[in-house]
Amino acid sequence: MREEYELGTLKVKRRGPLPAFHDATGLPMKVHITISLDQDLAEHFKAEAEKPGALPYQAQINQLLRRAVAREELRPEQTQTEVIKAALLEDPDFLRAVARRLESL
Repeated sequence: MREEYELGTLKVKRRGPLPAFHDATGLPMKVHITISLDQDLAEHFKAEAEKPGALPYQAQINQLLRRAVAREELRPEQTQTEVIKAALLEDPDFLRAVARRLESL
């Protein structure tokens, strides 16, 4: 071991709980999976992970998915039509098309 280390050049290789830890049910806290993402999404999260103090990109994706699941659980049961309506009302391209159609009337 060295007597002194340059702390500015050290990189953290792991954040979060170690894989050997288990939750209250005895199941592993994290599982390894393979997932295919659009290239622009992967590049976005990897770029965010390179910022000082940022979490690794996998942890960021995990947090985003967890928030999405929590939002779904908070919603009352919706019909397929309600889900489609909600998605369209959040789609800026759809809203612009509707606005153009209304202007032409």
